[in-house]
Amino acid sequence: MIATSDLLRVSLRQVIRQRSYGVICSIALGITAFITLSVLGQEIRYSIGQDMVLMGGVNVVQVTMDDAQYPGQPRREFYDETAEALRHIPHVATVSMNIGNGAGFTHRVGERNVYLNYIGIDEYFVTTQSAEIIAGRGLSAGDVRQRRRVCLLGRQAALTVFGDPRKAVGQLMFLGNDIVEVVGVISGVMLGSWGQGGFLPYTTMSDRKWGGGQPDRIFVRAVGWEDVSGIVRQIPGVVRAHQAAPYLVVKTQEEQLERIKTTFVWVEALLWMGIVAALMLGGFGIWYGTFAAVRARTREVGLKKAMGGSDADIMAQFLTEALCKSIAGGLAGIAVGSAVVYAGVQYLGCPLPWVQLCLSSIGSIVFSAVIGVAGGIFPALQASRMDVVSALRFE
Repeated sequence: MIATSDLLRVSLRQVIRQRSYGVICSIALGITAFITLSVLGQEIRYSIGQDMVLMGGVNVVQVTMDDAQYPGQPRREFYDETAEALRHIPHVATVSMNIGNGAGFTHRVGERNVYLNYIGIDEYFVTTQSAEIIAGRGLSAGDVRQRRRVCLLGRQAALTVFGDPRKAVGQLMFLGNDIVEVVGVISGVMLGSWGQGGFLPYTTMSDRKWGGGQPDRIFVRAVGWEDVSGIVRQIPGVVRAHQAAPYLVVKTQEEQLERIKTTFVWVEALLWMGIVAALMLGGFGIWYGTFAAVRARTREVGLKKAMGGSDADIMAQFLTEALCKSIAGGLAGIAVGSAVVYAGVQYLGCPLPWVQLCLSSIGSIVFSAVIGVAGGIFPALQASRMDVVSALRFE
């Protein structure tokens, strides 16, 4: 029986002579993709989910009181404790309470009148709607709690009235008999037509009975689009545990959400198919390369058998060569995959998941060994069963 150290030395020498770089690179590519998808898959999904918010707000759930549709029913409002309870639902990022019906005011700009619609919001609205403060500041908790006469303007409204968002900050707006100060200008894809109007603390609007005077709408933003369905199921129970809400309406962008889910399924399927294809290509490369090696070294096999080499020695040598190729590809894939994961962690700004990285690396080595055995077992078995005389006569 050949010694293990000699077996490895001879096998490594043969692999170097064969220059099976294509096979090794194919396995390395598949292992790199496997490690990256296994370790960073969840973080990437959440990151893309946040981008999807900007493209359509599928992470945002709208909760409203629909009492106005039922004659004789009192107009109910949301309480602060209700919004606070919603914030404690798992996977809820932010919750914003506001007055859904706006209040319109006309402003004199040069020789023309400009009509702006104002809605009542709280300090969480900007974050919930993924808006950006492009000038000044957003509303603070103090603005809402102390019912200050301040407002935000949408970017388009600031351009229409003042010509430049930066010039709007500090200006006074006349709203009927009240004067409010512009403290900031916001912009964002999700604002839609709201970007052409203004935003007041909902408490300030409530005091003046503008827009109905009651906070009758809540926006709940989920951490990721995958969390939306679970949050929607919990919202009615949480709200009704803190107040009367017989005609509660919970709305989501179902069509867009389903399209995103379908897109993610297909993208993931294609990624895994690409990984499988790369690994299969490596396996077939090992299979073909081992067959070619057996054929090229038929006389060598015959000589070894004639000198007393056993079938097990012959089989072990070719199988070890196949394993060396696959494990070399696996190790290269782990090295590149770890580098990609580290770069991805830096880009996404998340902690490095050491446990997942170690587990996926161990799994990659095992899987690479399986590929090597699967690709090399049949050619190695065929080499071990060669007839000595036929092998020595082979040209």
